Amino acid sequence: MKKPIILLLLLAILLPILASCGKGAGTETDPATTAEAASADETTGEATTAATADKWEKIAPKITMLSANDRKLKIECSEFKTAEKASRNDIYLKGPDAVEDGVTPSIQVMVYDRNRAADALFKTTVEFVFWDYDWGKQSQQIDLVVKGKTAGAPDLFVNMLYDLNLELLNGAFQDIRSINNSYFDFSTEGWLAAWMDNLSFTGDRAYILGGDYFIDAFRAMAVLPFNVSMMDENAEALAPAMLGEDLSPGEQLSARFFDLVDRGEWTWDSLGKLCAAIWKDVDNSGDDSIADRLGIIADEYGGINSGSFIYSCGEHLTETYRIEDETNPNNGKRWIKYADTSAGLDRIYDEVKAVFEGPGSLSTRTTYDGATPDNPGVAYHHIKFGQGEILFAGVCLLGGLEDEAFQNMLDLYSVVPCPKTDVNKQYNSIIHNVADVGAINVNAGPRRTKTLTAYLQYCTEKSIAIREEFLETMTKYRTTVYNQGTDRMLNIIYESIQYGRDKTVDDLVGGDRWHSLMKDQHFYAGSDYISQQYSSLVGVKQKKLDTYLAKWYTLPKIEPGE
Repeated sequence: MKKPIILLLLLAILLPILASCGKGAGTETDPATTAEAASADETTGEATTAATADKWEKIAPKITMLSANDRKLKIECSEFKTAEKASRNDIYLKGPDAVEDGVTPSIQVMVYDRNRAADALFKTTVEFVFWDYDWGKQSQQIDLVVKGKTAGAPDLFVNMLYDLNLELLNGAFQDIRSINNSYFDFSTEGWLAAWMDNLSFTGDRAYILGGDYFIDAFRAMAVLPFNVSMMDENAEALAPAMLGEDLSPGEQLSARFFDLVDRGEWTWDSLGKLCAAIWKDVDNSGDDSIADRLGIIADEYGGINSGSFIYSCGEHLTETYRIEDETNPNNGKRWIKYADTSAGLDRIYDEVKAVFEGPGSLSTRTTYDGATPDNPGVAYHHIKFGQGEILFAGVCLLGGLEDEAFQNMLDLYSVVPCPKTDVNKQYNSIIHNVADVGAINVNAGPRRTKTLTAYLQYCTEKSIAIREEFLETMTKYRTTVYNQGTDRMLNIIYESIQYGRDKTVDDLVGGDRWHSLMKDQHFYAGSDYISQQYSSLVGVKQKKLDTYLAKWYTLPKIEPGE
């Protein structure tokens, strides 16, 4: 049943939207021709209709041939009560059991309608189960369930898979790209195809999926919120620093800022100039402090800031290449390697250092919970941001804007990507961790998996309105101008998630990660420091990565139809 893996090794599990559906796996009985099958389906009222026949002509007829057993799906979701954020799985995936006009929130009504339509289309019975494993134990639990072929195991895990990410050495995942006639079409032009050509994991345990249906994957995008009202109110000081000129009468600085970011000119140098221009030494200490009016506060305790600053700024820290050596057992396969020098990291560290050693910026190592001036944790940073005393909040996950500190603020705010090191670089963004991507249990078998993937594909296509409602709920805008700016920025961020490979590789290899080194040096390490660290660490890191890559190429996989 199992054959050696032939794959394009692509590194990173997080994110992409589910692409349009491709061919499904084989079934017990070959269907008739596509046209005949579609016609039969309309007659019997099975999975496809005239309106959807073209879209599902390859997969829907086969789904109707599956037994009722194969259409009873169990989706297991984590509640994250002990993880770093509260899960919204019950809101965006499962939805309510019933809805009531005028009572059920509109976003919940949409989830309810989407899921019920998918159930009816594919004749599925979907059971959602919620769990609450401790942080750090989820990977082991999932691994035991899948390896043990546990009876009644979920068809789909939707959980914090960050820890499982680190278990790839043991073959935690099956790359759907390694399967002939896989369930999704990755030939589509655009960022998704490019992303998937470079990023994904492989293994033999489960099929990894991600997309808008898993809204928490979308929620985990790193963004940099900024106080729009504060920017406009302080335009006299900020415009010369940002634009090199004053505004015209009646012109809003925030609109010009959106244009600057849109043109690709949002760099660390630009951020530093704005921080210096907005700074007000409230406590007359002569140095940046929590009491001052600031350009930005970066919290270091959790790694979100440092990780996003490094992996989002346009520098590429790893590269892929094809092995062209007939004596190498991996000849013809794609490999991943760290850069030969630390030049990219040097630039990042120097740029970050220049901003945080300058006026109007502050980095702290506080915990999240402190919400008062005497205990100024990240929660207080957000309160201060909402009160118009910080121009840019520290890096925040997009879903974090649901927190009360943002929802209750009176000022307008928007989001932008993290700054780049240079205007010639492309914007990059990352998914902070694996978040709520889904892993289809390989024990479900190809036929059952085909039903599940088609179900999720349909749900994804119907999730666009849900995503828009989610964004509108989070980002509180009062005018069309700000909405347009926000849409532009979110599109930039969404479309720029291409090089998460760098963070994922380093997370996998573990040890002294590049963003952990920045935390250890309180954001003030420069190129001298990082070049020394790089030369001492990169050899060991590459050796470990080579071991993992060689291991992955020998993992077994289950072929469709077997």
